[in-house]
Amino acid sequence: MDFRTFFLGLAPSEREAYAEDAQTGVPTLLQVAYGNKQVELGFADVLVALAGGNLSIDDMPLTERAAKQHAIRVASGTAPKVPKVKAARAAA
Repeated sequence: MDFRTFFLGLAPSEREAYAEDAQTGVPTLLQVAYGNKQVELGFADVLVALAGGNLSIDDMPLTERAAKQHAIRVASGTAPKVPKVKAARAAA
């Protein structure tokens, strides 16, 4: 599943929560979803980890530098296994 399909498939409240957990805003993630913004590898790792197994790094619109870094990770066998994370939220 690509990032656009994943993100736009979330309910508005889920988008807000996902953005908050990733320490960014919904407008930024909409830019990524619509292909107007690419992401660096570290940010892509966070977005994938927070997606609960619905995304992989290969689904993300990476910058040219991030794509090269990812290719090096894969070729050297050092690509991390991204855990499925559920962000800890403070009790209100």
